[in-house]
Amino acid sequence: MTPYVPALYALVALTVALAAGYLGRYVIPRPPVGRMVGADIAVMVAALVVMPFAYLHVPVAVVVSIFGLVVLTLAQLTLAPVLGGRWAMITALALCAADVAAYAMGLPLALLVVNDALLILLVVGVVNLWVQAAVTPAQVAALAAALTVYDTLATGMSSLTMDFVERMRELPFAPVLAASYGANPALIGLGDCLMLSIWPLVALRAYGKPAAWTAAGLEAVLLAGSIVLVLVAGRPMPLLTVLGPLIIVQWLYWRRWLARRTPAPARPSVNRALEVADGPAGVWVAVSPGGGVVAEGATPGLARREARLAGAREAPVVWRLQE
Repeated sequence: MTPYVPALYALVALTVALAAGYLGRYVIPRPPVGRMVGADIAVMVAALVVMPFAYLHVPVAVVVSIFGLVVLTLAQLTLAPVLGGRWAMITALALCAADVAAYAMGLPLALLVVNDALLILLVVGVVNLWVQAAVTPAQVAALAAALTVYDTLATGMSSLTMDFVERMRELPFAPVLAASYGANPALIGLGDCLMLSIWPLVALRAYGKPAAWTAAGLEAVLLAGSIVLVLVAGRPMPLLTVLGPLIIVQWLYWRRWLARRTPAPARPSVNRALEVADGPAGVWVAVSPGGGVVAEGATPGLARREARLAGAREAPVVWRLQE
């Protein structure tokens, strides 16, 4: 395993770099998703959790067919802005056919290389689709939290991950990035690759370059630490068990930093209305954009509700009166 660990590290770094480079140059035409919502995050978690169970319990032909179709679709979408629609489909079909042919002919090295190429394309495409769908840092943090729990149970507290690795070894369309499939495999899962790639890009879009470089640097340190643990202890580290909380902490920090850096919008009419508002301290008042107090309530939600009942046509500004 030792000779292949640096190669695996390089493959992960290449995947993250390609995802970032793609974002700056290409836009996937007509992405098949709208704006990201909470239900989409739940579907992603379910898909990533189901994969190992599918490989373990579903017949190989069924699993390979389903995952092959998913990989083909995402590879074509990812390549379309680069090669054009027709050549993107031809290239994606050729790669998928090569993956199946390498498996059928018993060529493990060719299978590994082609499978890695397809998985990198899949990660680059999925990550950029998420960013195009305006995935928010909060949604990525929620996804990281869910996958942290799963990875802790599947890798750190049970043999599910090891059984999965043993089952999928040398199968086409395996959802792992690998430098070796041998007796001591060096590989990393699809979920790990997605989270390592998505967070720096979302941090860049939401908070700027300092947040993105911080995310990339922390991920590099985490990967180096995980490699050392594998070399010393001889067992895989549940990467998301550490990466998930790390993403959540960064999200909380940068959200707070952005709140401090962002000045309150200038609202002269609203400010004047608040100055003359007649109510006890602690009460929430709903102020119309025109500067009139239209309702009040014990909570922000009650103040907005009373404003709607009072006939407010525009969304009010809700503010808590101070002493």
